[in-house]
Amino acid sequence: MYTTTFFQKTKIVIPNLQAAIRGLGHYNLHLGSAISAFRTLFVACCCFLAALHTHAQTSASQPATIKTNNASSALLPLPQQLDLTEKLFPIGKNWKIIADPALAKEQTVKSLQEGLKEAGLPLSLAAGSAAGHSPAIRLVVQKGSVKIGASVDTNQIALARQAYRLSLKPGSITITANASQGLYYGVQTFLQLLRSQAPKMQLPEGEITDWPNVEVRMIYWDDAHHVEKLSALKRIIRQASTYKINAFSIKLEGHFNYKSAPAIVEPHALSPAEYQEMADFAKAHYVDLVPFLDAPAHVSFILKHPEYRKLRLIDDINYQFSVTNPETFKLLDAMFSELINASKGSKFIILSNDEAYYTGKAPSEKAMADSLGGNGKLLAWFIKKMADRLHEQGRTVLFWGEFPLRKEDITALPSHLVNGVYNNVIAADYKKHGIRQFVYTATQGAEPVFPNYYPLHTKTGVMADGSDRSSGRVGDMMKEINTAFTENLSSFMGVVIAGWADAGLHPETFWLGYATATAAGWNSKNLTPADASARFMEAFYGPSQKDMDSVYHVLSEQAEFHTESWDWIPSPWRPMIKGNSDSLFLQPERDQTLPLLPVPEPGTLVIANKSYPVNAERFSTAQAMLPRNAYAQQLLRENKSRAGSQLYNLEVLESVAAICGQNLRMLVALNKVTDLLQKASAAGNPAQAVKQLDAAMEMVGKLKTQRDSTLELVTKIWYKEWQPLVEEANGRKFLHQVDDIKDHQPVRTIDLSYLIYRELHYPLDQWWNDVKKVRNDYADKHQLPLMNKQLNWQQYK
Repeated sequence: MYTTTFFQKTKIVIPNLQAAIRGLGHYNLHLGSAISAFRTLFVACCCFLAALHTHAQTSASQPATIKTNNASSALLPLPQQLDLTEKLFPIGKNWKIIADPALAKEQTVKSLQEGLKEAGLPLSLAAGSAAGHSPAIRLVVQKGSVKIGASVDTNQIALARQAYRLSLKPGSITITANASQGLYYGVQTFLQLLRSQAPKMQLPEGEITDWPNVEVRMIYWDDAHHVEKLSALKRIIRQASTYKINAFSIKLEGHFNYKSAPAIVEPHALSPAEYQEMADFAKAHYVDLVPFLDAPAHVSFILKHPEYRKLRLIDDINYQFSVTNPETFKLLDAMFSELINASKGSKFIILSNDEAYYTGKAPSEKAMADSLGGNGKLLAWFIKKMADRLHEQGRTVLFWGEFPLRKEDITALPSHLVNGVYNNVIAADYKKHGIRQFVYTATQGAEPVFPNYYPLHTKTGVMADGSDRSSGRVGDMMKEINTAFTENLSSFMGVVIAGWADAGLHPETFWLGYATATAAGWNSKNLTPADASARFMEAFYGPSQKDMDSVYHVLSEQAEFHTESWDWIPSPWRPMIKGNSDSLFLQPERDQTLPLLPVPEPGTLVIANKSYPVNAERFSTAQAMLPRNAYAQQLLRENKSRAGSQLYNLEVLESVAAICGQNLRMLVALNKVTDLLQKASAAGNPAQAVKQLDAAMEMVGKLKTQRDSTLELVTKIWYKEWQPLVEEANGRKFLHQVDDIKDHQPVRTIDLSYLIYRELHYPLDQWWNDVKKVRNDYADKHQLPLMNKQLNWQQYK
């Protein structure tokens, strides 16, 4: 039976249902938005019914561990034991912070004071005796004071260090932990509760006891093809820590100033001192800075340079090292050592051996592979050699236990490794060999504009990559993590959430996935994907945020359409691709274009080709999406006016909306230009015909202006936190050469013009010149003024 207590106190899904109903009011002008709102309402209803079913199943066998109220709707991760009442009590400026003097210098106290100040409640730190009878927030670290419950990770000592208890009573708030790390997490939960009640400055009575399900919640930050300024990286790390993310893996490629490999160092690269500063900052926030290097594959950033060509497995392919060349190990050992020396205090390091397709296949490696027992054995030999060296330097080494490694190759690996890729077929074999396990999932795949959080079209069933696209990205990630934990085939110690900025999008768009998937690594009980997403919106953007979920719907759908709305062709612009996971070959990469605009016949202005550049379905979709794009931009402007710490994130989302909107305008404009050309051919007199031709050309000129201003806006926003993408700076040059196997859009150009790569290659300059000649010949024949404007379509600066 569902009791009144359940409806009153277990409000995990109900607020989302209420929000969906309220959200319908925002959609009264847009049919597409209304449909989205009803879809949200439907999903919320389904989640609510599922919660009722789950409660019915669990309440009979065990006491509920989640008793909450609306004040907890912004908590992310969801605490393990949450017992909050409906009673609220105020907290004001007469309160004090009481902590042991030894804690006063730690980041925990600073974080608490900064968070309180942001909430409009600056409080001072007092010793216990000086506080008197004032209401107080007490911070207590006492070993063994917080007992933890069930967990997937068997390393109870590591989990206990992160546990905390938050007691909330009128006049007394106490955060107790076994260690400083747990105290820091307790402070973050307290601040989330406080922010959710702003500006009321009141908190619910009750108690929270919390601990993680696995020791490590890692995010992968991709700076392979750009690099943030150090101040931005610190902001990112601090933000990650507030969601109890405790490992930050950063892929820099040439954006580290290697003394051992000066040729690969790019114009804007972090110095070892800056890297150590970042590591120290991360450690102060209980985040492990995890260095990352690819090897033996994905190393075109090294092998494209003439100095390192001799290390290639295949001479004319810059994708993969020869693992049997002693110089390969020597170079990697030196580069890894520099990263280790510049990240003192860190625990982990990643040896990214994924997609090493060609190991053992070239003549230079085949003999050794055969002698060891196969290509997988050769890769295992290389991994062991590198990993043992890294382990000697005090690091726990993550690697990817995947192709060409086979089940029979596992025993050739050292047991001190940690496998970053979960595969239930061989998970038990890794466990048997003593290799612990992470669950690896991604907040983004290869989407070039915005992560596919909400698919444009419902795609049921399992996709080629194994994901279930019907639920959206957050649901996919949570399902992957929960499935692995439920199968319980491995000795799990963490989750790692990836996002690939090398697809060309801004990693600031990854936060919804980062926060919700790592939350599943902390605690996924009683947490649905819809609830996790709703909690993120409130926790990340604040309680006054307006309909940010709709913004994510719009950007997800329109970014997907951005990719789908142009045709794919063999690329005439990029160098050939030389292979894939199956074999080596030589074939064009794919690129995008559209059918050409028609050119009127000389003399008669007749349009021979009656088809439009944009087909009817795409044109209709683009027209329908434009109001939704405007609505999203309006919401972003409104939320920017309410924003506190997330102003930059909202600006990045605004730039994504601008990219999507410009694509929609271009698709619509191309067909309207075609209409004007057809009107010119049917005009009753020469003057009217020339007027229509001029209008068509003016529309194309306006399209260029809009495209250039959009790129300028994006550049202005992204470069607020990024170092500029340039060919030369700081006495260093960037060698512009694409990967022979992988096609990464940002490598197509030196600057951000990769975002308009397909537009730049759409031949409108040729069209302009052809139409101008026809127009001027016709005008001259009928004694009308000539036009001499240039389009310069490929010029964008």
